[in-house]
Parts: sequence; structure tokens; C-alpha cells
Amino acid sequence: MGANDLSGLAPAVVVTAEFDRLRDEGEAYVERLQAAGVATEVRRFDGMILGFFDMSPHSPGAQQAIDDSRALFATLLHG
Repeated sequence: MGANDLSGLAPAVVVTAEFDRLRDEGEAYVERLQAAGVATEVRRFDGMILGFFDMSPHSPGAQQAIDDSRALFATLLHG
């Protein structure tokens, strides 16, 4: 069970994959964060599976998703 009040949490980056069994939960968390006024960057990577961050040596698509995720962190941290 999660906290009832998410206001005041630090800004967040939430990355999900299309074929991730936890995708819906991650995206529901984003909705709760945003409703609480928490600065949130979110991205779903279509075509990706859970664990795609470990696949960059084997998948140019995974590497691109990782690069895009890093850019989300940079946007959040540096405005």
C-alpha cells in the first residue's frame, strides 16, 4: 500500500516499457504524483520489454531509449 499524500516529494522521472508487467502501476503512480503537484517527467517506450536498460549492447532501440531517459533526467534536474 502506498502513501496517501504524495505532495512534497522530490521531482521524479518514471520510465516504463510497453511490454512491462508493471507498466500500468508505474503510469498510475505518475498520475498520483502529478495530481499531488510533483514535477514529473514520464515516458513509455513502445516496443521495449522490462529490463531493456540491460539490453543496450544488443539493441540500438534500447540504447536510444536509454539516451532518451537520460535526457529526461537532464530536463528535470537542469530545467
